[in-house]
Amino acid sequence: MTKVKLDPKVAVWEYTLKCNSKCIHCGSDAINARANELNTNESLNLVDQIANIGFDLVVLSGGEPTLRKDWFEISKKIKSEEMELGIISNALAWNSDTIDKIASLDAFSIGFSVDGEKELHNYLRGASGSHAKIFSVIKELKKRDTTVCVVTSVNKKNLEELTQIRNRLIVYGVDAWQIQMASPMGRMAENKDIVLDADDYYRLGEFIVETRERLPLMNVQAGDCMGYFGKLESQIRDREWPGCMAGIEGLGIEADGTVKGCLSIRKDYAIEGNVRDTPLKDIWFNPTNFKYTRGFNKSDIKGDCKGCEYDIKCRGGCQSQSTAFFDEFNNAPYCFLRYENEKKS
Repeated sequence: MTKVKLDPKVAVWEYTLKCNSKCIHCGSDAINARANELNTNESLNLVDQIANIGFDLVVLSGGEPTLRKDWFEISKKIKSEEMELGIISNALAWNSDTIDKIASLDAFSIGFSVDGEKELHNYLRGASGSHAKIFSVIKELKKRDTTVCVVTSVNKKNLEELTQIRNRLIVYGVDAWQIQMASPMGRMAENKDIVLDADDYYRLGEFIVETRERLPLMNVQAGDCMGYFGKLESQIRDREWPGCMAGIEGLGIEADGTVKGCLSIRKDYAIEGNVRDTPLKDIWFNPTNFKYTRGFNKSDIKGDCKGCEYDIKCRGGCQSQSTAFFDEFNNAPYCFLRYENEKKS
């Protein structure tokens, strides 16, 4: 069994599942709030619990986190506990007051999804004014020296618009860009015809490498669903792929208090507990939890990952992607190294 050292860094908190957009590639299938989401007092207490474990950064996501009336109170509480704050939003409900509040938080990063130029972006996100609203908000935030990150989820429809997206992000002074593949989960499971194939996936890796070379002042990173090893690995992210860090460095908390190693693992068998029933510290330090990463054995490797020279280091790539494609852990559907080896043969 691989020995791991727990290093709590990022807690991603689905603050509500309620959303005012309906993206066709939404992995969470967000639209309505979950039944019995944590209330304000429970949320304030949860911030204390996250801080007591020692997490460095809390990211509020959704759904759309700013649809909750207490989002600013919780954000200030996170900062008061000396943790960094990130917020991922679609900006649709924002007004000047929202922008002022966001700017006052001195957040680590405010993230927005940009998935194409105007027409395609609005189509993919199911909201006609989304593109214009996001960039008007980005413009105002940059006037206030707020760090802005853009996330792009790539599918067959927007793969050819990445260069245009890149050019626009340069113009607007975006600080960071995370580029990832849209995986077949949530609503994207109903749109498998636009999921990238292996050739597309490698092309996307090459685009990330090129963009990082072109834009050294923009923090361009591949999502964890991109990799692994091969010629591109050292060029798509700042550190070599260490294997999935769910339950080691990362934690996911759903709006009703359900705890997972990663929110993007949309499977009930990834649930480790609920903060309403068990203190978060007890869930995090329970030696029987997060077995797919903390308790990894070489024998756990499945599919085309079996026999790979990097099997112990890689552990089968991104577990969200593995479960989305195959409903099991430790089985990467795509891999740079595998692709390169297949092209040689």
